Amino acid sequence: MYVCENNNYAMGTSNDRHSNNTKFYARGDLIPGFKIEGQNILNVREAMKFAGKYAVENGPILVEMATYRYHGHSMSDPGTTYRTKDEV
Repeated sequence: MYVCENNNYAMGTSNDRHSNNTKFYARGDLIPGFKIEGQNILNVREAMKFAGKYAVENGPILVEMATYRYHGHSMSDPGTTYRTKDEV
């Protein structure tokens, strides 16, 4: 089971600006995948149950968890230069 925690930002830029395909769950070529709302713990629990069962029975699966990064990536990335004032 592969899990991608997608917080909408790389270091210093948004996913839309750095990636041609932002559907990360679909980038595993022959590995099936799906996307869930990662901010909802009940969704995460059910998705992990499903993905675990699937992986045991069928092989690899990719789960993209959509979450949000509320702050910058590090001390050198305050997270304010690439976000709009409304978003901050």
